[in-house]
Amino acid sequence: MNSISSYSVLKLFRQYTFIELRKLAVQLGVDTANSMLTEVIGNLERNGKIRRIGGKGRHTLFVLATFEG
Repeated sequence: MNSISSYSVLKLFRQYTFIELRKLAVQLGVDTANSMLTEVIGNLERNGKIRRIGGKGRHTLFVLATFEG
């Protein structure tokens, strides 16, 4: 099982301008319904690191909200 961390998710956001949840899950090697992925995405949103810019469910689009590490 792949370990998902804030660092691994933010690393992908730095490679892409914006990323859909499905593509993010594929890049991390997990399903879109993975609890760890959901938890990390939620934490990053609450901390203001990423923003949801559209879509629902698996089609949700996210963008990096800050250029800080």
